[in-house]
Amino acid sequence: MLRRFKQSLVIGKIIADSIAILVSWFLAYYLRFYVLPGGRRDSLSLFLSLSVLVLVMFFFFFSKNKLYDQTLDRSWRKETSWIFTSAFQVFLLLVVILYYFFPSKVSRITIALFFIFAVFLLILERTIIAGAIKKAYRKGRFTQRVLLVGFGDKLQEYQKALVRVCGAGVNIVGQYDSKGVSLPGCAQIEAASLREAVTKTKPDNVVIGYPGREYDRQQEMVAQGLDLLEQKVALLPSIPESYIGTKISDFRWIPMLHLNAAEIGVFQRFEKRLFDITSCSVAVLLLSPVFLIISILIKISSPGPIIFKQRRVTRDEKVFTMYKFRSMRTDMAEGAVHWTEENDPRITKIGRFLRRTSLDELPQLFNVIGGSMSLIGPRPERPELVERFNSEIPGYRMRHRAKAGISGWAQVNGWRGNTSLERRIEFDLYYIRNWSALFDMKIVFFTFFRGFVNENAY
Repeated sequence: MLRRFKQSLVIGKIIADSIAILVSWFLAYYLRFYVLPGGRRDSLSLFLSLSVLVLVMFFFFFSKNKLYDQTLDRSWRKETSWIFTSAFQVFLLLVVILYYFFPSKVSRITIALFFIFAVFLLILERTIIAGAIKKAYRKGRFTQRVLLVGFGDKLQEYQKALVRVCGAGVNIVGQYDSKGVSLPGCAQIEAASLREAVTKTKPDNVVIGYPGREYDRQQEMVAQGLDLLEQKVALLPSIPESYIGTKISDFRWIPMLHLNAAEIGVFQRFEKRLFDITSCSVAVLLLSPVFLIISILIKISSPGPIIFKQRRVTRDEKVFTMYKFRSMRTDMAEGAVHWTEENDPRITKIGRFLRRTSLDELPQLFNVIGGSMSLIGPRPERPELVERFNSEIPGYRMRHRAKAGISGWAQVNGWRGNTSLERRIEFDLYYIRNWSALFDMKIVFFTFFRGFVNENAY
C-alpha cells in the first residue's frame, strides 16, 4: 500500500511540477509583452519550443537534487532549498543555451520573471502536497511502519529522532532482539528469526543498531536483513557522530566508510571566498560610522588599545592574529587560558554590552577580507585550547577542514561560549558536509535574529 502511494506521489509531483513550470513560463511571457511597456515581442512559437527544453532541464535537476525520491519525511526547509537550487541551475543553464545556440535574442526580463514565478509556484505547489500528506498522516493513512532491531544508545537516539522529526508519519511496530534492553514505548517482538519478526509486524523499513561490543550479533542480523526483499534495511554504525564523513565507496568490492571526508571542495572554496570579499567589503563601508562610535566609547571608558589582538587557529590548523574590539581592562592579569565566564571582573561596562551584542567581533571583517577567516564557518579557538581539545575530544581536529568564521551553524543554534563542545563539533561538521552558498546565506540571515544577542555570550 505504502509503496503504491509513494509511486503515485512521485507521478503526482511530476504532473504538478509540470503545470507550475509551464504556467510560470507563459505567465512571464504574457506579463513581459502584454502588460509591461516596451520591448520587441518574441516569437510565441519560439517560446512554445523552449518550454519543452525548460521542462526537461527542470526534471533533470529535480531528479539530480533528490526531489523525486520516494520519501515522505523530508523537511519543508530542505525541499524548499533544493527547489531554489534546482531553479537557479536551470536559470544559469538556460541563459548559456540561449546565448550560444539561439541567434534570436530572448527577452532577459522574461527569463528573470520566469525564474521568480517558477520558484514561487513550485514551493507553493510542494507545500500544498506536503500539507495533504500530513493531513493523511493525522488520519492514520500512508504511515511508514518501522521495525527496530537490536539495542543500545544509537538505536535509542534514532527512535527519539524518528518520533521528533516524523511524528504521525511513522509507526514503530516494535523492537526485535533487544536482549532485555527494551526501548521506551516499543513493543517487544518475540520471534525465532528476523524474517519471522518481519512476517509478524509487516514493516516497510527495518533499522538495525547494536553497541560496538555486539559486532557478531549485528553481523548475524545484517545477514538476515539482506534476505529481505520487500523491506528497506538500514544499519546504524556504532561510531561517534563527529567521526562520520560524507562518502561511502568500495575498493575491489570491499565497502568503505570514509570517516573524515567532510570537506569543502576547491571550486566551492573559490565561490565562498568571492562571497566573503564582496559581502565583508560592503559591510565595512556601511558600518564605518559604527566602527568610529565604538572606538570612541572604548577609548574614553578605559585606558588601553581599541583593538584587541589574539592568536587563533583556522583552516589546516594555521595560526593567525584575530582582531576584536577590546572589551576587557588591561590592568588585570588574564590568568590561565579559559573561556570568559559570567560576571568576569576584567570586562568593562562598554565591553559587556559589546560582547552581549557581538559587536566586539566586527573587526573580524578585516580578517575575512585578508583571507585568514571566512564570514561563515566554525568559530576559531586559541592554539592552547585546540591542542587540549585535539587530545581530549574525538573528531575535534576535523573542524579545521574549513576556515574559521565570524558566525557559524553552531552559533546560530545557541552552541557558543561555555556550552557543550561535542554538540558544537556536530553542528560544525554538519555545516562542512552540507555547505552551499544558500546555506551560508541562511546562516547570515539567522545571525541577525539569533546570533548577535545570546545568553551564553559574556
